Amino acid sequence: MSETLLLSRYKLTTFLACRRRFQLRYLAAAAWPAAPLAVADEARLGLGQQFHQLAQRHFLGLPVQATAIDDRTLRGWWLAFARFILPEMPHGRILPELTLTIPIGRHLLHGRFDLLIIGEQNGAPFARIFDWKTGRPPDETTLRHDWQTRLYLAMLAEGGQALWGEERSPLQLEQISITYWYAAAPEKPLTIPYTATWHTQNWAEIAAIVAQIEAQQMAGSIWPLTEDRTQCRVCAYQALCGRQEVGAPALSATEGAVPLLADEETEDLRALPLEPALP
Repeated sequence: MSETLLLSRYKLTTFLACRRRFQLRYLAAAAWPAAPLAVADEARLGLGQQFHQLAQRHFLGLPVQATAIDDRTLRGWWLAFARFILPEMPHGRILPELTLTIPIGRHLLHGRFDLLIIGEQNGAPFARIFDWKTGRPPDETTLRHDWQTRLYLAMLAEGGQALWGEERSPLQLEQISITYWYAAAPEKPLTIPYTATWHTQNWAEIAAIVAQIEAQQMAGSIWPLTEDRTQCRVCAYQALCGRQEVGAPALSATEGAVPLLADEETEDLRALPLEPALP
């Protein structure tokens, strides 16, 4: 029987990008010489982590003094956050840095929300995810199709009732939403509501991908390489796959090759000593 996998949005997107990369990265933990991030990228990554820690501290009820934040950029992010997003918070049970794991077939879906607020409005329960971003915001259509949006909303739809209370009135899918706050556009948080129609299609597509992963597990052997060789340009496994001829300098973090956010993103970047960095 194939191994039960804990599947995050990064693992799903890796599988969709290249099955061999998924096998090497998550199943074989194949070693590759690590290359450090550029100094500017490393610094910005650190600031993103610090910002998430400030937000977590605030929602745990601990004081955050802007005057005590030494870095000018980080202080500016926090002041904008306090001005534009905190007043929008609905009343309810506040769950910062919540990890949710739900079954799908014989595997598990895993995600961590920067913040989840669950409560009741107009007699109906609601659940609203918040996610903090320190990069530039995409357009709303791109965000709706992003795997973070799709997976987080689907997971909450399937497992949110346990957080709200199984004995309480059911959590309707139309009362589930995710709000993204971007430091680069602090006055324009983007909220994406969920629907039952969307969930039916979304969950079916997620289940189909998980089924493909399991089928690939059962097939064993060496998993196939992607046919999209542009994926190889930013893959640390080029040489292992015999595709180093398509290699090129990795995109800088500002160009989008490396996610510059905290928590789940940086866990994925630094998960294992064997984790290969981008070439």
